[in-house]
Amino acid sequence: MNQPKLLESTLQPVAFTDIYSTEDHILQLGQLKQEVLEDQQLEHPTFDQCLLEGMTFLNADFHRLEMTDVILKNCTLANCQFEAASLYRVHFVDCKLVGSTLDHSALKDVTFTRCSLALANVNEAKLTQVMFDQSDLTEFNCLASHLSKLVLRQCKLNKADFSETSLKKIDLSTCQFDELRATTFDLVGCTLNETQAAYFASQFLGITVA
Repeated sequence: MNQPKLLESTLQPVAFTDIYSTEDHILQLGQLKQEVLEDQQLEHPTFDQCLLEGMTFLNADFHRLEMTDVILKNCTLANCQFEAASLYRVHFVDCKLVGSTLDHSALKDVTFTRCSLALANVNEAKLTQVMFDQSDLTEFNCLASHLSKLVLRQCKLNKADFSETSLKKIDLSTCQFDELRATTFDLVGCTLNETQAAYFASQFLGITVA
């Protein structure tokens, strides 16, 4: 994964509302901290080389959100709409994206570290070199998406849904789930541990592994 190209010493303190003062709704080389914002609506907001710390966005609607070289730390983005987003070299650390939507989005070189994406939706999306590390993806929905070089490391995947999404070359063996929604076709070529393999053998073949 390519990390965000961000030099924190060059950043200037800004407020989120500063984005409305620019014609193209762009925040660049900015540091945003400890704001609580509800029901914000903005078409194609752009964050370029920014650091967001302790920010809270509740029920935001940022259609076509664009982020390049951005780090988000301890941010809450609950029940937000980020459809058709474009994220490139973005790192989420200890963030909450519970119930948020990134359908029809493109993510490249994006890392989620110790994040909660329970009930989040990333359907019909393209994920390239994306890592979910020690994150909660309970009831996470990733239907009909294209995954390339996706890494899932020590994540909670219970009741996650990958229907119509190929998991080929993806290693699930360090993840935890009692139930995972995917077809046999979706699972072709993925890596499972013994417990997971036994679960799918029971689900699809009626086989009990002693």
